Amino acid sequence: WLTPSLLLMVLSITSSIFLVLSSPSLFISWVGLELNTLAFLPILLSKKNKLTSESSIKYFLTQTLASVIVIGGGLILLVLQTELSITVILFGLAIKLGAAPFHSWLVTVAESLAWIPLFTLLTVQKLNPLFMIWSFSQINSNFFHFIVFSSLLVGSLMGLAQTSTRALITFSSISHVGWFLTGMAFSLETGLLYFLIYSVVLLAPVLLLKSTNVSHVNQLPLIQIKLQNQCILFFSLLSLGGLPPFLGFLPKWVILQLSMTFSFYLLALIMILTSLFTLYFYLRLMFSAFIFGGVKIIQEKRPFASFLLNFLLGLSLGG
Repeated sequence: WLTPSLLLMVLSITSSIFLVLSSPSLFISWVGLELNTLAFLPILLSKKNKLTSESSIKYFLTQTLASVIVIGGGLILLVLQTELSITVILFGLAIKLGAAPFHSWLVTVAESLAWIPLFTLLTVQKLNPLFMIWSFSQINSNFFHFIVFSSLLVGSLMGLAQTSTRALITFSSISHVGWFLTGMAFSLETGLLYFLIYSVVLLAPVLLLKSTNVSHVNQLPLIQIKLQNQCILFFSLLSLGGLPPFLGFLPKWVILQLSMTFSFYLLALIMILTSLFTLYFYLRLMFSAFIFGGVKIIQEKRPFASFLLNFLLGLSLGG
């Protein structure tokens, strides 16, 4: 299934990440962002229909606008070297990241994607903007605080109203962006730890939802799913919600400890409250699948490999 064209896209995305991470220059980092955007477009179009084409155009136009803002901020930085120029750059990067309140394009695009491209959009595609925000951000910056608080609140509260599984996963990702940014503000290692654990734990629900072809929460009670896969979905969602003692709780605990150490008490409180909302809609998803199940009519397309199941289950239980 790994065609030469797909392999080229994967290599291009990987190269763009290393380019942004290793570059000391804003211009070279910007080139990496553009390479990443162009490489991801064919992956977006892998599911050929009218909705996907419209979403691809929206993705391209949004990313182009954000790139213009970033390079514009870079030009202002060369001339003025003030906080305004940094704010303009962060504004463009926040759009690229899909952080609230600049997230509307992300939800629209996510709804039309297949599950694997969606997983890529919510994980790998966030790395370049995150690295650049880390290189520019100051934890005391008002605009940085605005992005973090908005992402935490919008992601958790809007997720409560979703019935689409793709939209729910997307709003959850927006909420996690607030955690990514906070972790990276303390140290790059903390942010990357959170990002890595989030990506690994998210993989199991994405693969299960892909195999069962579920697009809405009300379809979950109708699914015929193996007990082992039920356990995988159950524990992975609890881990994504940050419930102890699962693996997803570890990076949240580290970031909360750092927030308290540096006296960011309001931020820590908002993080705890929004995590409760996020955990609630994950629990609602599980109740729909396991407790309110009725007549089961939808069958899995293919069984999961036993090794992958056991590996993901072990990770969800805390590594």
